[in-house]
Amino acid sequence: MRNIKLKLVYGPFLLLAVFFFSITQSAPASAAPEKQTNLIQNPGFEEPYNGGTAQSWSPWHQGLNDNPKPAKCSDRYLVEPTWSPELASAGLIRDGARSQHVGNSFDTWRAGVMQTISVNPGSTYRFTFYSTGRATNDQYPAPSDASVNLGVRGGIDPNGSGLWNDSDVVWGAAGSPHMSGSQGNWQQFSVEATATGSQITVFVQGDNGGTNQCRKHLDVWFDSAQVVEVGPPPTNTPPPPPPPPPQPVATNTPVPPTATATPEVSPTNTPVPSPTPTDTPVPPETGAICANAFADANLNGQRDPDEGFMAGVSFTVAQEDVVFGPGVSTGTDIPVCFENLEEGAYLVAQEVPRGLVMTTAQSATVQVNAGSTVTLEFGSWFRSESDEEIAALTPTAEGGDSSPSDSSSGDDGVNILAIVGLGAILIAIVLLAVLIIILVRQSGNSAT
Repeated sequence: MRNIKLKLVYGPFLLLAVFFFSITQSAPASAAPEKQTNLIQNPGFEEPYNGGTAQSWSPWHQGLNDNPKPAKCSDRYLVEPTWSPELASAGLIRDGARSQHVGNSFDTWRAGVMQTISVNPGSTYRFTFYSTGRATNDQYPAPSDASVNLGVRGGIDPNGSGLWNDSDVVWGAAGSPHMSGSQGNWQQFSVEATATGSQITVFVQGDNGGTNQCRKHLDVWFDSAQVVEVGPPPTNTPPPPPPPPPQPVATNTPVPPTATATPEVSPTNTPVPSPTPTDTPVPPETGAICANAFADANLNGQRDPDEGFMAGVSFTVAQEDVVFGPGVSTGTDIPVCFENLEEGAYLVAQEVPRGLVMTTAQSATVQVNAGSTVTLEFGSWFRSESDEEIAALTPTAEGGDSSPSDSSSGDDGVNILAIVGLGAILIAIVLLAVLIIILVRQSGNSAT
């Protein structure tokens, strides 16, 4: 009897335990999300370093070292900074034992490091990294001057050319992660792009160039980089075939004996498939200037169909204090081109070698627009030594040396033609006097 009571008391609890156990065993556990693979080599910018940059990374910078520095940092200018591993730990290293440092003292710069990686064509990739920086005239750990634009951002070249100034580089949003003291103000930066080939190039950048941006300390640090695939290439899935038209239902309708007209079937409009949207190519953000020199034989200042090209003429292109060139003409129809120029006004100037004389203006100002090329032709004339001698012997409008062949007149000589004419007049007078004497004598003899 006691066993029966125990079964009645504990039986329901045993059934509930078995029920819950079966549920937990039969219900599949939710799978943990798969961790994305980081494609970056040496994402923490760790040792070893080569020339100041971490292994697997390469330095890049935009430099205008040939231009004079503006007084008191009154205009934008850029010089090459220095790259070095960060060894300190107080706020300057986010993860690991090192971080990548780029900086300079007083001279502003635009630079960073880059890496080219293999990817799947057509896939979309996200590049992220962390950065912090200081711009101040005071020693560490003084807070950074928040009025200075650090210009930190990331970029992806979808074709992996490894050129920071390639026109198709996709740049992310820029920011200024200023440190407030010894604690690093590490901020994350991100950019996405779709690969057009089998590799992409990623860039980290700091850009503090600009008016009144000069400080004794202009430093930026980079750490914790990552590249992951966020979207596979699109697949061309064919649309499902349209459903077959409904079959007509047969009915046993009696047909009257009289003839009936067969109804005409109205034509139906077959729907035209909508065009598949395609990516519209984005025009490049830069333009170009091409210049050439021609031999202006008729000195009219323009190239005629029968006039060729002139070699040895140098061209330069300038915008404010930025100068491109020089480029030298080759004497062919292939011009000297200056590419990857940002939109704006540019001064194009020519310089001719000794012996050439310009027949057009020495310089011209042109406007460059994105995706366009401005073409200029400068004329010049080759002046030989014989041309100079002839010009020296030609009388001027105010008088000058006579031609050596002119011997018909002179201030000191005797005019021969005048003497001959005077002699002829005297002979005529003598002959006339002789004739008068003879006539007078004949008339006197006849009178006697």
